[in-house]
Amino acid sequence: MKRLNVVLLSATLVFSSSVAAKESDTAILKIKLKPWQPSEIALNGDQITVVLPAAKIDSDTYGFIISSGICSPIWTNDVPDGYLKNIKQINVINKFKTIGYSFENPLSVCKEMGNLMDKPAATLMLGHTHTYNGK
Repeated sequence: MKRLNVVLLSATLVFSSSVAAKESDTAILKIKLKPWQPSEIALNGDQITVVLPAAKIDSDTYGFIISSGICSPIWTNDVPDGYLKNIKQINVINKFKTIGYSFENPLSVCKEMGNLMDKPAATLMLGHTHTYNGK
């Protein structure tokens, strides 16, 4: 019985630390994305959704948000070690939550982008991007 309690306690601690890490990701993004004035930054499972106050999201705005807002803190070591570790996708969408872009595997792609020059980094980013169409 004691082993079962230890196992359950360990599982709870692992799960709660994972949830806390994901919630800290949204808190960090609220600070880092402030220049774009997102109306909402929400966590849903292993995805983060950033809602911008614009009716349309163009590719330039999306690129600046990814490179300057999401990835640059990784390159400058301005975030904790677990930043975006459990996040599989970041959606950057319009105020109606109907259209935008989705950035897949943000942590690994951002790290790889940090080792590249501007154009190859942009190409890599776009290679891990697909359009977001609301539900």
